[in-house]
Amino acid sequence: MVADEKSDGKRMTAEIRRKTIVIGATGGMGSAVALDRARQGDVLALIGRDHSRLAQIAQKIGEKHEKPGVLTVDLGDMKSCARCINETVELMDGLDTLIFCAGAHVRGRTIEAHLQSWDHVLDVNFRAFVHLVRAGIGRINGSGHGAVIAIGSITPAYAGAGMNLAAKRALGGFCETLFDDVREFGTKVSVIHPGFVATSMSASPRLQSDLMIQPDDISAAVGFILQTASTACPTEIVIRPQRSPYK
Repeated sequence: MVADEKSDGKRMTAEIRRKTIVIGATGGMGSAVALDRARQGDVLALIGRDHSRLAQIAQKIGEKHEKPGVLTVDLGDMKSCARCINETVELMDGLDTLIFCAGAHVRGRTIEAHLQSWDHVLDVNFRAFVHLVRAGIGRINGSGHGAVIAIGSITPAYAGAGMNLAAKRALGGFCETLFDDVREFGTKVSVIHPGFVATSMSASPRLQSDLMIQPDDISAAVGFILQTASTACPTEIVIRPQRSPYK
């Protein structure tokens, strides 16, 4: 009898239909995550700055699965981030899963960097995430099976990478404390730190894209987090290319 009850509990967990927002859905990782979540039956909202690109991705998903809602947002505008969450909750009649795949990248040594560009990286890669989470965490916690997942990176320290590295470390640090803030609600918080992923941001004549981490590898990691039992949370996942992508 006990075994049957446990089995029923597992089935109930597997049958949860998540209400998921994917921020940065126009990028290679974001669109892969969105497509995979659609396959799993999630109710989806796709968020990004390029409405036409979002609409194309939503149309592609809608050919085989429930068509996602689409919302545009300027991640450099913190008020827009909060408004985006409110509109998403209204669109999906709730929210339990927030997946943050957005990112900006700029190189510049401290002695020559344009501070406006650095501010933009900090806004998009970190501050926007904080504002999105703050606006949505009440709903996410209230679901009893909530999740907040962010895509970070394993960017090493090198000349010119100052703000990229600072923003990503801030993202990881915030998520580390966020987990303790929300764990008693059953909300999972996790950061995925990948190495080179085969997207336009990593394109380089020095690198072989087929040896990089693929966007579908990231969506698989997201799925792993969401399928983890209620008694555990993988708070940080580091993914590296199996073989060096350098030519």
